[in-house]
Amino acid sequence: MDKLELYRSIVTEILTKYSQYKPSYGQVEIEQIFDREHDRYQLLAIGWNQQKRIYGTTIHLDIQNEKIWI
Repeated sequence: MDKLELYRSIVTEILTKYSQYKPSYGQVEIEQIFDREHDRYQLLAIGWNQQKRIYGTTIHLDIQNEKIWI
């Protein structure tokens, strides 16, 4: 396994683990976005907390120049 594939699998594994944690408030879901073609990975919080809309990036990781950028 080359270095890039190793980094991809590590990032995917970590984000999948973190996506299992659900917020303790509102009806909020955590979505995973994995773009292996451009090496961009995100976790998004999407939903509602009472009357307020929740939408935002919780974690954003990029792989560039054989490095993982947080």
